[in-house]
Amino acid sequence: MSYVVRPWALRDLKDVMRLIREAATFHKALDQVKTTPEALREDGFGTDPKFGCLVAEVPPDQRSKDGHTIVGYQFHYFRYCTWAGRIIFGEDLYVMPEFRGKGIGTSLLSQVAKLMLDHGGKQFRFMSANWNHPATALYKKLGAVDVTASDNWVIWHIEGQAVQEMAQRATQ
Repeated sequence: MSYVVRPWALRDLKDVMRLIREAATFHKALDQVKTTPEALREDGFGTDPKFGCLVAEVPPDQRSKDGHTIVGYQFHYFRYCTWAGRIIFGEDLYVMPEFRGKGIGTSLLSQVAKLMLDHGGKQFRFMSANWNHPATALYKKLGAVDVTASDNWVIWHIEGQAVQEMAQRATQ
């Protein structure tokens, strides 16, 4: 199997949106996808891009059973850690099931790691569902450390009404 990993282009928007929905379906969370193609276009290609995205593309003669040549993606963005300095955060890694086990996920992650080092980054962070054992095995094989277990860190998030209430407190 041959494939290339490359930065996404505007022509990939429809395929990336398809893969986002597939990934959400895999996680049984399709109802949580609020991102739109318009938001991806603006936030990824606007005057101040908020993220980067790499895609894995196979040649037309190796396309998926449904006719797709874009078979995986990795979203990422730079952040700053007060302890480690510049870091890159991998928001999403997804490879279509029929293309898993062929090195595509490893290639996507490796390209993000190279990008991080090229930009002076010190650490590559990402999240994974604790039930996704194949992904967990891949990350461990690549040298990732589960900081939830080793450093006792917990990831939190606040959204919806709770954010509204917090914002109201800021103006009081």
